[in-house]
Amino acid sequence: MSSITSEVSLREKVAYGCGDLSSNLMWGMTSSYLMFYYTDIYGLPVVAVGWILLVARVFDAFCDPAIGYVIDRQGGQIVPRLIRSLALPFGVAGFVCFVSLPLSPNGKILWALLTYIVLGAIYSCINTPYGALGTMITRQAHDRVGLNAFRMMGCQGGQFIVSLFTIPAITWLGGGNGMVQRQHGMALYALCLAIAATILWRYVGRVCITRYPPAPARHSPVVLLRALAQNRCWWLCNGLVFLQFAGLAALYGFALYYARIILGGTDEMGGVLLTVATIMGFAGAIICPHIVRRLGVIGSAAACGGVQVMAYLLLGLAGGCVPFFFAAFAMLTLAQGITSPLYYVLLAHGIDVGRMTSPVNTAGMAYSINTLVTKLSMGVTGFILATFLAHGHYAGDVHTFSPALKHWIMAGFVWLPLGAAALQLVLLAIWPRGVASPVTRRNP
Repeated sequence: MSSITSEVSLREKVAYGCGDLSSNLMWGMTSSYLMFYYTDIYGLPVVAVGWILLVARVFDAFCDPAIGYVIDRQGGQIVPRLIRSLALPFGVAGFVCFVSLPLSPNGKILWALLTYIVLGAIYSCINTPYGALGTMITRQAHDRVGLNAFRMMGCQGGQFIVSLFTIPAITWLGGGNGMVQRQHGMALYALCLAIAATILWRYVGRVCITRYPPAPARHSPVVLLRALAQNRCWWLCNGLVFLQFAGLAALYGFALYYARIILGGTDEMGGVLLTVATIMGFAGAIICPHIVRRLGVIGSAAACGGVQVMAYLLLGLAGGCVPFFFAAFAMLTLAQGITSPLYYVLLAHGIDVGRMTSPVNTAGMAYSINTLVTKLSMGVTGFILATFLAHGHYAGDVHTFSPALKHWIMAGFVWLPLGAAALQLVLLAIWPRGVASPVTRRNP
């Protein structure tokens, strides 16, 4: 260890960001295009899609805590090895999730459910150690802000690639816009993303250094959960992450539907929306450290939460006015881009608080449950969105849309995430203030 410098290099920050870049090449495909793929390309019933998104999360309730428990029992040194060894399975599972087998209607539903469950399980097993890795690389608050800013830049970079290229790539690789052609195009495109994701995860596992790996903890799961139950900051952070990902899931899950049904555009216009979202999110991650120096972590998160609430209200007023919509949409996604790194900083802070107040090492379990919370948020939100589509009698092959369907699309894209943004402000208002607070603002 003596030969390892305590300074986190730019190369290591970039490598850490490659983890979320890899995740969002495959997992980001599920948040942005999986519902669209199921309903418009694979031809699954909308009601079945909702249950697939929800049931898969039930299995995660067992998988996420299990991998967290393994990390706590084995110690922090196992984290890079886990990431390297799971890189290939993650890529394979991501590819298979978008392979359209020619099965019976019930067979298609079962195939979609099984492949999505497998992808979610492997994602848990690689993303949980990746999340815990951030606290093992450094204990300096400013370095953590920098690491998580690079993480969010990687996240937005992956989303940018997925948003910009998916629809054109499906058409080009498949050779047309027919359903069978789009199925072939989606499979080939997913294969390209899977190869890139595998290489990126291997790079993370080789470059990132665990300077502060927790020692193996031989505590039972009950002891770990009891220690976490007493950590108020951790509870609040899970609530914030659940609400933040509900907003993101609504945005990315309904963007294509909103573009076609409310704005009167095409699937390509939906891709433009997602591209704008990722560009603004990337910009938000870049300026996040500078805002934190002025306002502190909590102040920055609260300010961005207020901007999100205002932006959603403007989206509701915009209706089908495209210029007005894009102005409010850019404001919304910039604020989301600034906020996302902050919640990971707060999570690391909550784990540090637990380390100071309890002898029980809970880092692995804390991150695993937080990962579960993000996926539960996406699963529950996806189920709600699919229910909205079902209430509006949506069909992928119908090109005229009823007022009822437009109402439900607005509810899913605007009013549901507006409520989530407002609740985030409530949780931030009751965040504990004290000597053990995360990064505070610096005097100029």
